[in-house]
Amino acid sequence: MWHVKKFAQLSLTELEQILKMRQDIFIIEQESLFSDIDGKDQEATHLMKKEGNVITSYCRILVGDNVNINRVVVNKDHRGNGMGRELFQYAVDYAKDTYPNKKIEIIAMAYLDEFYSPFGFKAVSDTYDIAGHDHFDMEYTP
Repeated sequence: MWHVKKFAQLSLTELEQILKMRQDIFIIEQESLFSDIDGKDQEATHLMKKEGNVITSYCRILVGDNVNINRVVVNKDHRGNGMGRELFQYAVDYAKDTYPNKKIEIIAMAYLDEFYSPFGFKAVSDTYDIAGHDHFDMEYTP
């Protein structure tokens, strides 16, 4: 089941699962030393899919001049079944429906270009390094 919550609506259990999943995947699995807890979770909208009490996929959305989808992550015990595509499609649909006139931005690991392109995202920058991994900016324009 899909859930859309503001920070204050997250249970402590959900918050712990989210932070642990982001830490396990971004920092430990991908060996990216960066500050995942960046002070932006409180202003974000948190999208997650849960099976029972377990968060299986998650991302957050930040809104300013544009909509930014980030921290896109799938629980490693639930990979390989299209859940990443389902999560990202849900996030894009949510952004389009909620903010119909805004561009949607992401910062993508360079090797994931083929993952994001079918959703209508196009690279808008050269590659640059974040925590030892090549990334580039991508946008979807309504």
